[in-house]
Amino acid sequence: MNSVAEPDVRYFEHGTALHRVLQEAAYIPRCSDNKTATRTRPREFAVRYPYMQINRPGLVSWLIFDLDHANSMIWEDAGLPAPNLIVRNRASGNSHLYYAITPVCTTEAARDKPIAFMKAVYAAFSIALRADPNFHSGPVAKTPGHPWWSTEELHNSVYELGALADYVDLAVAAPWAKRVKVDDIAHSRHCLLFEHLRHYAYSIVNRERQSGSYDGFVRWLDAKAHELNRFTVQGFAQDLPLSSLKATIRSIARWTWTNYTGSGRCKRGIMQLDPELPLPARQTLAAERTHSERQKSTADRIRAACRLLRQRGESLTQMAIGRIAGVTRQTVATYKTIVEQARQALKTAEAQSAVTAPENVKFATHQVPAVGVAFLQLSLPVAFEGDSRETSVVLASRQWIEDG
Repeated sequence: MNSVAEPDVRYFEHGTALHRVLQEAAYIPRCSDNKTATRTRPREFAVRYPYMQINRPGLVSWLIFDLDHANSMIWEDAGLPAPNLIVRNRASGNSHLYYAITPVCTTEAARDKPIAFMKAVYAAFSIALRADPNFHSGPVAKTPGHPWWSTEELHNSVYELGALADYVDLAVAAPWAKRVKVDDIAHSRHCLLFEHLRHYAYSIVNRERQSGSYDGFVRWLDAKAHELNRFTVQGFAQDLPLSSLKATIRSIARWTWTNYTGSGRCKRGIMQLDPELPLPARQTLAAERTHSERQKSTADRIRAACRLLRQRGESLTQMAIGRIAGVTRQTVATYKTIVEQARQALKTAEAQSAVTAPENVKFATHQVPAVGVAFLQLSLPVAFEGDSRETSVVLASRQWIEDG
């Protein structure tokens, strides 16, 4: 059977799962007649090949599970929701199950928690489906609708990760898990690189946080990864490809920068106290910090309430301040220094306003100048040379009118 075939017509029918595969794929995805997917073609042509890159780089729109057994309906036995697509090998019966999900960003700028949640859901589904846990949705998978495969489209709904998580128990990895022994993973280049590189990252991350940057941290890891990628001299057939290096560097950099505290503990606390301190001492320090933060928060709310009352022109009473700040009158009384400062500032502002306010003087009709003269008196300096003020004003106004 020819590997390059005409695409299934459902790819171009709106509202179908195949149409979503086409729309969510990269504009020029990888594709081929084998799992290497060494070619790149526009997505309208990539779907002609039996294997293609389904998810875009940096965006996961499909959870794809690789079943190495012939029971493609195992999701029913496991009590899981129906996949959108079942792409089955006609000869062996092995299949790929496609679940459409709300896209999850996986770039370096993406948030860690949605990615971790997606991975946890994927791992739990892999166990329930008896799928390959290391497939990780490709990036290359069987192309749905290609004649090489038998494709069943069950529905076109898009799942929320939270909805999928309701069907499984998510495993939580313990941060105190035992250290991996290098001798136990000596057969794997990926594992060796990961172990050596992560410990190097632990040794430099605090320094880069203080005096460097995340980008600089990644560059250090990149240089170290290339230094470690010399597996041919260790007896392996070849070194790791550049794509594997980049993926490992990105994973280690993101987790270490976000989570590692330098104490061997994950998220040990915002104060990052010395773990050698006795527990009562750490609890005392933590309680003092909590009390200080609460006081600061309450003080800020009382200051904001005082400012608001001043703007409204209302009295700075303890009841009014407490009502706006959301605290009791007794609490406001303990911050009397802040309230007194606000009252003093109000008195100072009122005094300055009284000094600078213009006098309300009534003028007789003959004392009200014409429009041009009024403008001249306000805007232009007039030099009085003679003894008569009225004569000078008239001369100045006449000159202004003539010039105008």
